[in-house]
Amino acid sequence: MTDFASKNREVWHNAAKNYDAKPWQKRLIKQVTEDIQAHAQWLGLSPLPINDASRNIKLLDYACGPGTISIALQPFITSSQGIDIAPGMVEEYNSRISLMNPAPDFHAQVGDLCSMEGVSEDLQAKDLFNFDIAAIGLGFHHFEHLQLSIDRLVERLKSGGALFIVDLLEKKGDVAIGEQNVDHGHGDDFAKEAARTVPHKHGFTREGMETMFNAAGLQEFDFVVLERPAVMGDREEAFSKTIFIAKGRKA
Repeated sequence: MTDFASKNREVWHNAAKNYDAKPWQKRLIKQVTEDIQAHAQWLGLSPLPINDASRNIKLLDYACGPGTISIALQPFITSSQGIDIAPGMVEEYNSRISLMNPAPDFHAQVGDLCSMEGVSEDLQAKDLFNFDIAAIGLGFHHFEHLQLSIDRLVERLKSGGALFIVDLLEKKGDVAIGEQNVDHGHGDDFAKEAARTVPHKHGFTREGMETMFNAAGLQEFDFVVLERPAVMGDREEAFSKTIFIAKGRKA
């Protein structure tokens, strides 16, 4: 495991219980949820009728955290498999799902699909392939090996399945992540630690995302910039970043 992977595992494991403790974090999660649901049709998803067993829509929620993307897509999918490098996040995901009534067919496990050393045996099970949709929600800027991570997720999709990534748009003049003084709910020391888990501190361009999607063999690339910025922090600490969604479909 690389230094970045180890740091991400450690920091986000310890932060899991307080991931959305601050008001600004709750607002951001609510906003991302609303924006994803508003773009469901664009993503090729439609609401599933209650008790309709004729459709089976499987989601792979990678770097799933406490389950924001899975929960946002609940009206459109029948099952979700979360994977996260941080055990604390996996525990929080499964805990939150267990409290839902009725609890959906969602489950998370610890794992790393992006290691240069290969994928562990426990991630090779048949039910961890053949997904209709795979997603990374605001985690891509934490990944060290970008093309490898996209390639690995595409391997998990069925033919015709879609990958989408929600992340931060690189814009000229934007301050890099880590150059702001933001309290993430754990104090300034945590903000500094969290910044050290981000190798891509400016976000990504449309052109860069399209190049990586194309290199992975995905088709029908599209990219939308969300109208509402992500406001991180409260009051004088707050700063904003523009969010995008990129998508592509496996042939």
